[in-house]
Amino acid sequence: MDIPLIRDSIADTGPAPVAGVRDIVLVGSGKGGVGKSTVAVNLAAALARGDLRTGIVDLDLSGPSVARLAGTEAAPDLGEDGRAIPRRRHGVEVISVADMIPPEQAVAWKGPLVAQAVEQLVRDVAWPDLDVLVVDLPPGTGDVLLTVVEQIPVTGAVIVTTPERMASVDAERGVALFHEHDIPVFGIVRNMAEFICPCCGERQALFDPGTTRNIAGRMHVADLGAIPADLAAARRAESGVPIVVGEPGGDIAGAFFGLAKAVQRAIAREHAGLQRRSEGERTIWELIHDD
Repeated sequence: MDIPLIRDSIADTGPAPVAGVRDIVLVGSGKGGVGKSTVAVNLAAALARGDLRTGIVDLDLSGPSVARLAGTEAAPDLGEDGRAIPRRRHGVEVISVADMIPPEQAVAWKGPLVAQAVEQLVRDVAWPDLDVLVVDLPPGTGDVLLTVVEQIPVTGAVIVTTPERMASVDAERGVALFHEHDIPVFGIVRNMAEFICPCCGERQALFDPGTTRNIAGRMHVADLGAIPADLAAARRAESGVPIVVGEPGGDIAGAFFGLAKAVQRAIAREHAGLQRRSEGERTIWELIHDD
């Protein structure tokens, strides 16, 4: 009688896969106002321009901005099975709660409704086959984040912060929470680390970069680099055009393309690690079986 492999004989207690999605990357922050959603949208667009089939879902329920940043702002159509069909913008499949409610309506949901909304926004969507689904999380460590880490199969996370002390301390807490739930943290992005003068192009550091770098080292995660602040990028964001699409040859777009490559490498490392563990389990069982 054939004896099953060890990994097949142990019940899978982890979250069920999301139909059509290979890898899920979370973009979070310890506090608001650090440009997390801008980073998430540009990361998704940069991944898509790197020939990855990419989607993004906005789970910042109380302050959704992905729809505006990506230029959708229209309710998705429903398929015959009742699932939402994402809007495709800039090569990215987009779902945001902002597309489904009037802009003046506040989202004030309690825990059970939050969990249900997360499940529906991620799972009740007719995603095409995606290599990567980017998830824009709300700031902090509330119900949405806890629901995601408990119910959604996550490949890894990116933490966005500004290099000021208060934001960096909150980012450290975010890294700790992901580690507590065994979610790999790909690294920390230092957003708005410096200002580019629109007149002369001179760069001025806005904060001490050492603060965030020290946290990355102390928490054993990568420093994924700095994203400069730029007025042109802000204007494009307001018009629904990510900077990697509107000005792909610029310095800021280059920083986002570098971030996308770092995320791709991190995903590849996670897959390689899973493969090694899988082969190790097979080898152990084969040794036992041979005995």
